[in-house]
Amino acid sequence: MSLAGGLPLQWPNSMQVMFDFFATLSSAGTTLMIPDCEFAHLRTSDVFYQKQIAYTFSVPIIIAICILAWRLISCCCHKCCNLSSHAIKDYTILSIVLMLFLFYPMLVKLTLSMLKCPSIGTGKESRMFLMADLQEPCFTGRHSTYIVLLTLPQIICYVLGLPLIAALIINKNTAILREKKFSTRYGLLYAGYRKGREWWELVIAFRKVAVVSIGTFGTVMGVVDL
Repeated sequence: MSLAGGLPLQWPNSMQVMFDFFATLSSAGTTLMIPDCEFAHLRTSDVFYQKQIAYTFSVPIIIAICILAWRLISCCCHKCCNLSSHAIKDYTILSIVLMLFLFYPMLVKLTLSMLKCPSIGTGKESRMFLMADLQEPCFTGRHSTYIVLLTLPQIICYVLGLPLIAALIINKNTAILREKKFSTRYGLLYAGYRKGREWWELVIAFRKVAVVSIGTFGTVMGVVDL
């Protein structure tokens, strides 16, 4: 529902309020992890590019934080909580899978926002400008540089790579999907699907990508063919 709010349609105010509400619930990081107000002294496009750099490294940072957190728990609480090294490893992987699962829709939205460039003007004089800052021309200068260095790797590694890696892990371990050790680590990705359809989360992930893409490229085209 929150992704639907990104479609370039003129929603009634009450609908827009509902979409904003669900966006906050579904991706709290959108509210908590984008400190635009702290950079009001900078040009909007400069802040936008800095955020793109930060989110490019967000996945390794999330993985590192999860590993560090469980290492600290293991050092401080392994006796009182009776945590074995195998349990720590299981919970570490579970935490990484959970955080990436929750972060994925916002990551897709932020990645494709670099390509959200509506056309301004008419005829031969029309030019494409960045939606985040309509004074920043698209696909030229530093915008094209950031697309090559940040957006393309994000699309390959995160938008496409994360779901494909998850599906590959599940398909390679079909024989042990119901074992406690494996289900503790990756059960979040397939526990809700019937036998033989454990890979269906891949479809769900690409459906999210499709909705965000409509909101992005529909704005570029100026129309959404529903």
